[in-house]
Parts: sequence; structure tokens; C-alpha cells
Amino acid sequence: MSNVPTDVATPEVMWTAARIAERDGVTREAVLKIARDLVAQHGLAVARDGRGRIAALNVVEYDHLRGRFGDPSKAQAPKAALPPPATDPGDSYDEALRQKAWHEVEKRRLEVGDLRKTLLRRDRYEAAVAKSAADMARFIDQLPQEADAIGRALGLENVHALRIELKKAAVRMRAKIAASFQAMAAEAPATDEEVPAE
Repeated sequence: MSNVPTDVATPEVMWTAARIAERDGVTREAVLKIARDLVAQHGLAVARDGRGRIAALNVVEYDHLRGRFGDPSKAQAPKAALPPPATDPGDSYDEALRQKAWHEVEKRRLEVGDLRKTLLRRDRYEAAVAKSAADMARFIDQLPQEADAIGRALGLENVHALRIELKKAAVRMRAKIAASFQAMAAEAPATDEEVPAE
């Protein structure tokens, strides 16, 4: 997680799928399906359990992304009228105000992040990384084509041997770059937070 204050979700906005399902009158599985899609496509912030499953998600960001990218024709309506939830001591008016305040803070955090350009959409970030990797590979593959110019500059007669060595060097460099990108992906945060902008 970033140290930038606008990238820090407060615990009060991290809800379980069951809690969101109860609020929306849908099934927990429906919430998790939407959440998985939003994580993959738009970088929804989630917390995962020890087995990598979504344990909680940023409800404010979930609502924001659903409103922005959701398909209204696929909105799931409640299956049946649900009985009112049992009264809980935490469901007092003061608790409701506290929750509302935290939701407003989180909503403002996302808006400020967008305005300051301190957050990037995950899909755009991943596309940029993939394009950069492809460009690097293309540049490295052009290395053997420089054999003639290098051979002339060094006064070499056997340019073919130089071209073969440059091809071997290109293969080694591609392998190192691929390993570097794999290591970077392995170190990515498990919370699927949006990526801080440079």
C-alpha cells in the first residue's frame, strides 16, 4: 500500500460481501462476482484472506465503480422481500452517522485521488506495462541487425560470428527482462489497490 494519504482506505469502508449483499438485497455470490470483475478490470480495493479469497472490499469504491462501469440491464433485483434485519446495538443513530461520515471521507479520498492524478486505473497501468515490455523486446531483437555496423567500426572480417553472438546476447537480455517483470508482478500488493501515479 502506498504512503500517500489519498491511497489509504479506512477500515470502516471495508465491508464483507455478505454485508453488501444484505444491504442491496442480493446474494453474496452476486456481490463477489461483481467484485471480482471490478478488481480485474478497474482495480477495486479488496482485502484477501490467507487463501487469497476476497474477505472485504471497499464499499464506497465498489458503489462508485458499479455506477460508472456497471451494466444496468444486468442489475440483479432482490429475489424476495427480505425481513428487516434484527436490531443490533451497533445500529444506533450515532453508529449510522459515523458510518455515513466514513463513507463520505472515502468517497472524497477517491475524488481527490482522481483530481490530483495520484491514482491510475489498473487496466490502463497494466496495458502500459505490457506495451513497454513489448517495445523492450522489439528493441532487443534488433540488436543482431547492428552486427554489420559494429563489425565495420571494429574492422572485423567475420561479421557472421558477431551476429550470432549478438543473437545469443539478445536471448539472454530478454530472459533477464522477463524474470524482472515476473518478480515485479510477484511483489505486487495482494490488496489489488489502485496503483499510485508517478
